[in-house]
Amino acid sequence: MAHRVLNTQEYLTNEARDYLLAHDCEIIFNDLLNAPEDETCAALADIDATIAGGEFYTPRVFEAATRLKCISRTGAGYDRVDLDAATKHGVRVTNTPGATSPAVAEFALGLILSVLRCIPPMVMDLKQGRWNPVRGTELAASTLGVVGAGSIGKYVIRLARGFGARVIACDPYEDAEFAGKWQVTYMPLDDLLSEADVVTLHTLLSDETRGLIDERRLRLMKKTAYLVNTSRGPVVKTDDLVSVLKDRAIAGCATDVYDTFPVDPAEPLIHLDNVIPTPSTAYNTQDAVNRMCHAAVRDLVAVVTGGTPKHPVN
Repeated sequence: MAHRVLNTQEYLTNEARDYLLAHDCEIIFNDLLNAPEDETCAALADIDATIAGGEFYTPRVFEAATRLKCISRTGAGYDRVDLDAATKHGVRVTNTPGATSPAVAEFALGLILSVLRCIPPMVMDLKQGRWNPVRGTELAASTLGVVGAGSIGKYVIRLARGFGARVIACDPYEDAEFAGKWQVTYMPLDDLLSEADVVTLHTLLSDETRGLIDERRLRLMKKTAYLVNTSRGPVVKTDDLVSVLKDRAIAGCATDVYDTFPVDPAEPLIHLDNVIPTPSTAYNTQDAVNRMCHAAVRDLVAVVTGGTPKHPVN
């Protein structure tokens, strides 16, 4: 009997599809992003495993998905999966740590350079007939604060050190060997915020990190400093950020993530003149998609055939 696999990702690669088919998997596509809970329950009623994106897996979904054995996330984050409910119902959850690290890190660096050199505003000015060269700041002359020094954060650190930037970091798990090799100084979050010229966020979303960057912490930053977020939108309290940006208490922000996906077109944050917003695309390179899909389908097949996944979350 074929394993019924629900794929919620339009970008599943041909290589990944071929791998699933070669291992007796029937592939059903259904984009469940932001779907009502009832719709998700119905879609999973006779499914053995999912290639999962940003859809929600709630306790009620697990109760309805009586055949479900595996949720294989194409990405590192799993904040939309109720892990306690998954474990209770015997569902293995896997992810693809490191698969998007180069893509997200490079994109974050692009945003960092964009804010320091004021690139997007100058592009818009020139397109509108205004010759307005803006004097910027070199990354090599800046202190970069990295909040979350995991796989992506460390990749950003290596790139930034290549530019000659001074790097400071905050992470609950300090890697002394890495810090010594790349000349990184770990420090408490509040100290990092007050010292950095650019703060870049690379944390997972959890109960501990939700709302981590609030108004008090934002106002610790220099008036000339920038915030860059390519992690998860709710790591920052959006209303607080909007207030601080309107007050010009910090120089600006670049963000690829929001409280909702896709972002509400009426969201005030994206319309501020000191914000560079991008459409949740930091991960989106063909190379990263290839790596995500390659890893996700292999862990899925391992679970449904009684094997051990390489990247289990629960």
